[in-house]
Amino acid sequence: MIDHLVYKNRRYHHFWLRDNCQCEQCRHTSGQRLHETWQLNFAVAIEQINATPLGLEILWSGDDRHRSFFSKQFLAQHCYDEESTTAQQEADSRQLWGTALTDNIPCFDYLKVISDDEEKRQWLNSVITYGLAKLINVPIEPGTILKVVGQFGYVRTTNYGDLFEVLSVKKAVNLAYTPIPLSLHTDNPYRNPVPTLQLLHCLVKADSGGVTALADGFYAAEILRRDYAEAFKLLASEKVDFKFASENAILQHKGCMIEVDPGGQVTAIRINNRSVAAFDLPFAKMLPYYRAYRQFMSILQGDDCKVTLTLAAGELILFDNQRVLHGREVQAIGARHLQGCYADRDGLRSTAALLNALLD
Repeated sequence: MIDHLVYKNRRYHHFWLRDNCQCEQCRHTSGQRLHETWQLNFAVAIEQINATPLGLEILWSGDDRHRSFFSKQFLAQHCYDEESTTAQQEADSRQLWGTALTDNIPCFDYLKVISDDEEKRQWLNSVITYGLAKLINVPIEPGTILKVVGQFGYVRTTNYGDLFEVLSVKKAVNLAYTPIPLSLHTDNPYRNPVPTLQLLHCLVKADSGGVTALADGFYAAEILRRDYAEAFKLLASEKVDFKFASENAILQHKGCMIEVDPGGQVTAIRINNRSVAAFDLPFAKMLPYYRAYRQFMSILQGDDCKVTLTLAAGELILFDNQRVLHGREVQAIGARHLQGCYADRDGLRSTAALLNALLD
């Protein structure tokens, strides 16, 4: 029994087509499905098919003799045939980067971003593509960082509050609140889910030091996979604990330092030397894991991966906290004051998609 049709050299299962009928009986005006997929006839068959310049008209067999129409655009967009070339057209748009990005970090003017949709679109798409972007001419009013988040989404409130002050304080609950250097890391690996975006806004620049280091964890992970395949497999398969404890929070999560999807693509990095707990791994894997961890960190901290910059007052960086690692290279001297906050990637991607649809 034939269970699929071929259209423009691409295969589509009959059941998939019936389930994705776009007619008003099957789809609400919101785009949401009205029928229950599990209640459809799994052996549904086509009684009649008509190819038009606009797409496919299908009459289904059965008591209701349901009619469906699929546009050429819909079929091309949703082609899932592994033997087609569509997968290439849907390749990940992200651009990996190393030290060469030092003088080419995507940079935008805050005043233009808040007044020009095209400028905002480019800013958000840069974060999607590169994992980070910088804003200049951001007012140095405390709390402005929350208004920046409001341009694309919502603040992710944590035990640190809506925003947090990056200042040197006595009895700091986190090394971020000291002037000492910090190795490259992602924030909050002890949470599930991890905040996927982070913002840092400079209100007062340090008299000296306080240099910010950045690295593309996805780029470093691909170098590790290429040069040390077994090390990559260990970090992508063995989970370790991350912990944080203070007077108002006890947080713990177990995860891989490199997360990959079923296709092997790197989807997240989880690195934080300060909050990773004692490794609890099988005896035979303990030293190989340490070796893999050292190799990955050496790549991240190496000359090929790391970008450094010193934020001036009124500058802000927005970056993907599951991709871009950040740190402090040199001890900050003087009254350095940054404000930080967290947000989530889905809000940024949603706003970018709306702007892309509006402006394309």
